[in-house]
Amino acid sequence: MATLEKSTGLHDLLRPEAHPRSVPDNLAWAALTRHAHRRWQLALIWETRTGSVRTSTFFELERASNRVANALAQLGVGRGDRVFTLLGRTPALYTSLLGALKLGAVVGVLFSDFGPTAIQQRLADAGAKVLFAEATSAAKLLDARAGLPDLEHVIFVGKEASRAARELRAACDLGAWVLDELLAKQPPCFSPVPVARSEACFFVYTSGTTGPPKGVVHCHAIADQLAATAREVLALDESDLYWCTADPGWVTGLCYGIFAPWLLGCPIFVYEGEFAAERWLELLERHQITCWYTTPTTLRRLMNWAGRRSFAEQRDFALRRIYTVGEPLGPEVIAWAEEAFGVPVYDNYWQTETGAQVIANRPGLPVKRGSMGKAVAGAHVAVIDEQGNELPPNVVGDIAVRPTLSSLFKGYWHLPEATRACFRAGWYVTRDKGRRDEDGYFWFAARADDVITCEARKIGPCEVENALATHPAVAEAAVVGVPDPVTTERVKAFVVLRPDRQPTRELAVELAEHVEAQLSAVARPREVEFCAHLPRTNSGKVQRAKLRSATELQGRCFVLQ
Repeated sequence: MATLEKSTGLHDLLRPEAHPRSVPDNLAWAALTRHAHRRWQLALIWETRTGSVRTSTFFELERASNRVANALAQLGVGRGDRVFTLLGRTPALYTSLLGALKLGAVVGVLFSDFGPTAIQQRLADAGAKVLFAEATSAAKLLDARAGLPDLEHVIFVGKEASRAARELRAACDLGAWVLDELLAKQPPCFSPVPVARSEACFFVYTSGTTGPPKGVVHCHAIADQLAATAREVLALDESDLYWCTADPGWVTGLCYGIFAPWLLGCPIFVYEGEFAAERWLELLERHQITCWYTTPTTLRRLMNWAGRRSFAEQRDFALRRIYTVGEPLGPEVIAWAEEAFGVPVYDNYWQTETGAQVIANRPGLPVKRGSMGKAVAGAHVAVIDEQGNELPPNVVGDIAVRPTLSSLFKGYWHLPEATRACFRAGWYVTRDKGRRDEDGYFWFAARADDVITCEARKIGPCEVENALATHPAVAEAAVVGVPDPVTTERVKAFVVLRPDRQPTRELAVELAEHVEAQLSAVARPREVEFCAHLPRTNSGKVQRAKLRSATELQGRCFVLQ
């Protein structure tokens, strides 16, 4: 088994003998086993792309995941071994994760659309021993096999699982299995392996937009903050039906799509398919979703599709509240969504590394539109300077969190220097810039490397993007700084127009003047490029590095005075 260097403090996380035995600290026990005695308590409603619906209780998922745990134990999986999934949003994904956790294994979720290189990078780095995969991924695994010396077993899921297993066995030395056949031989009883709070439970790989993906290590102690924020921020209870639209390959889909609601015994809805405006509205209505956690991109897409009309009177929604995360949520989108759905919209802020929400708008807290809200209980958040000193209100600096946060990551796998670089003077530094106002509300400015320096002034792309979004011609907008020999950098805007508008120089000038009128002359875009789309990660974040190179957009660009 690969280990981390001692200097990271992580080298003990995967050593079973280093930990006391305490079953309740096992995340799978807390999220599933302790609810299973209530045999009829609903845990999961799953709908396929074709509209078929399947429901599962906590009791049924407990037994199914127990069979997974027994099957993995039979294959030699133990505490600290890494077990990954390469599955779509199907019930097999959820039972596989929980079954592996019950063994004390460390789990990881890969996006099902990853190609061979992305798969190989992450599995090789983690030293994964077992992979659950869809049968359609067999060819990708063959391409990646040479770079995966630690991988011993692949367990296939799906209608063509038997064929995929045969082909893989014939082509390489991997153990290849069919999930249904493995589980048919296993008993439905299993006692979760005792673990300690400080023991690793899952890896989440960063998007790798600024370098190779890094494995973020989280421990079973994350359950405390996930449960606390599920109550305080999401306001979940067993009467809710909750839909988090994020794929579990993204940290939101893993932490708040699965564990946070299940820690409170709250049932979740899962849709197998991707975004389609009419279909998603129909799902919200038909399943009577009460709490919806999605992205600002989803709300913008719905706003652009709907033409800003309201849904509240035309549809029989049961929605009580909507939450978004992953990118800044502009005031205009909040205003539209609250009118369209007739419920409050709450933005919040956290990172893969924090493991749970640290700043949030939530029920009971007055919302300042455009703000991320206030720090949540259990999170000491501040805006600091380069020396680690807390800055006064309304001064932009680094958003930072005290390492006392129970959900904070334990480090990057195999990257001690990168881990140490995240800390300064007793703070975890998020690498995001922001400010805190006199009332304690936090306002996002930009990623540290996205701040634009123009005429010795710092410009946050977010505020320029929000200004552009208020223009009626704009569907989406993103802003970066480009080199300028006089001002250091100048603002360049990338704009996706609404279908009824055409890219012209006159419109580019109009947009630049619109920003200047709302913000300042320094924030005025000096270049406007109209494009068909904005490059985004799987989690919906704009890839600014691609915008700076602009090699993929090939839009019409206007340089303005």
